[in-house]
Formats: sequence, C-alpha cells, structure tokens
Amino acid sequence: MPKKRKDIQLYTYDRYECWWEDATSGCEWENIKEAEKSKQEICFTEGYLLKKSRDNHIFVMSFSKDEIGDKMVIPSKNIKKLKKIGKKIFYEKDFEYESY
Repeated sequence: MPKKRKDIQLYTYDRYECWWEDATSGCEWENIKEAEKSKQEICFTEGYLLKKSRDNHIFVMSFSKDEIGDKMVIPSKNIKKLKKIGKKIFYEKDFEYESY
C-alpha cells in the first residue's frame, strides 16, 4: 500500500476587511477658503492579518512560501471598522511550482 503523503501546514491567517482613517495632502495651488474645507479620508484594505499590536495592524496580500508582498501597516488608532471575512491555511504543497 502506497504511503499517504501528509500535507505540511506552513501557517494560518485570518482575512479581514479594514476601514481606516488616513491623512490627505495635495501639492496643487488652491484658494485658502477651499483648503479650509479639507478633510481626512476613509480608506479600505482587505488582506490577511499578519500581526496586530496596540500600535499597529500589519496586513499582507501576497505570499510566496516564507516571504510576503503587498504589506500594509495601519496604525491601530486609525482603524474605524474591522470585519473578519475568512481564514486560510497555507500548506507547503501550495507553493510547489510543479503542482500547477
């Protein structure tokens, strides 16, 4: 009987939608009265929560075995809404090029 291969689990991350407040800026000339009406923006990020602390939340969107890409660090105090939308288990076999 052939030996059944055990899938090696690398890591598990929860996926979130995150709405957060960010500063705005501009380099164009504008009227002072119009500039006084300026406001900060609400931004949206969707990704896997790599790590969170009192100071920040680190989200990532791309993985390549033990490396990440598309990282976003958001100050925790700027987060307005955080919604968990899933969970992903990454296996070693997911990153084997020949399997696709």
